[in-house]
Amino acid sequence: MPVIIEGYVDPHEELIYEGPFGDHTGFYSLADYYPKFHITCITHRSDAVYPTTIVGIPPQEDAYIAKATERIFLPLIKTALLSEVTDIDIPVAGVSHNITIVKINKTYPGQAYKVMNSLWGAGQMMFNKSLIVVDDDIDIHDYTQILQTALSKYNPITDTYYSKGPADILDHSSRKFAYGSKIGIDATNKFPEEIEDDNISDFKNSITFTKKEFTEIFKEITNVNIDLVLDNKPILFFSVKKERLVKKIAEEVIEKINLKSIKIIIFVDNNIDIFNLFKTIWVTANNIDPVYDTFILESKKYKNSLLVIDGTTKTKEIDNFEREWPDIIEMSEDIKKKIDKKIENGKLKIH
Repeated sequence: MPVIIEGYVDPHEELIYEGPFGDHTGFYSLADYYPKFHITCITHRSDAVYPTTIVGIPPQEDAYIAKATERIFLPLIKTALLSEVTDIDIPVAGVSHNITIVKINKTYPGQAYKVMNSLWGAGQMMFNKSLIVVDDDIDIHDYTQILQTALSKYNPITDTYYSKGPADILDHSSRKFAYGSKIGIDATNKFPEEIEDDNISDFKNSITFTKKEFTEIFKEITNVNIDLVLDNKPILFFSVKKERLVKKIAEEVIEKINLKSIKIIIFVDNNIDIFNLFKTIWVTANNIDPVYDTFILESKKYKNSLLVIDGTTKTKEIDNFEREWPDIIEMSEDIKKKIDKKIENGKLKIH
C-alpha cells in the first residue's frame, strides 16, 4: 500500500457529531454522531499515490464498483442461496442499494416472493429498497424489456409486496435512522393460484388522454412526460409544485382522467427534469420509504388500479416527515476553481 494510516477507536469514548458529507447517493448525507478515529501514525512512500474515487450524482466511478459487485456475487447467489436466480442487475441509477432487478427460472406459485424474502435476508442485500422479479426470458440489462414486456405481467393490486427491515444509514427518506421499508414487484408470469384479480388492460388500444389535460386540470402539475406511454410502456411521470399530499393529487388524477392502460405513475419535484429518465429514476429511488411513499390506488370510475410512487421532497408541513431532508450534491464554483488551480499547478494529479 502506498499510504498506511494507523490508529484506534475507543469504544467507550463519547461519539462526535460530523457531517454532512457529499456521498455516493448524490445527496449530502445527514450529519450524525459517529465514533472517533485517533490517528497515531501515517506512513507513505515519497511518491505515494492516494487512491480515491469521486462520488456524487451518478454515474461516478463508484458505479463501476457496484457493477463489479453485481457480477462477482451472482455465482454465489446462484450456488449458495437461490438456485432459481439466473441473473441480477443493479441499475446505476439505484446507487447500489435502492433498486435491484432479478431474473428467475420460475417453476411454482409464490416463487417471486420467496426470492424477495431470501435476498432481503442476505448480507448487504438487506439494504435493498426496491426489488423487481422477472422471468427467465427477459434480458434484465435491457431496461426497455423491463418496462414493456415484464410490466405487462404486473397487476399493481395483486403483485406488489411490502416488507420492513434495515435501511442504509445514508438513506435520507426513511422515517427512522437505519430502519425503513421495502417494495417488491412481481413481474413474472402467473400461475392460476396467483391470479386474484385479472386486471390487466389492453395497453396499446386504451390511451385516451393528452399531456395538456393534466396541466390544465391540476394546478400542482407543472409538467408531464408521456413519452414512454406513447412507446407502449405503461409509466407516466409528473413534476409537481407540491402544496398537499401527492396521494391526494393522484386520487383526483385517476378519477378525472382515464389511466386504465397505466401501471405506474411517478411524481417528482418541480425542479427535476422528468424528460431525463435517468435522473428522474435516481431521484425517485432515493426519495422513497416505500410503505409511506408508494401506494396502490383504484379508480372507481375507470375500474383500474395503479402503483403511485411519490418521489418528491418530504416535509413536516405536508408529509409529517420529522427528519432533516438533504440537498442534492452541487459543487460550488469556488471549489471547482480551487481544484482546477491545483491541477494546473501540478499539486493534484488525476490518473
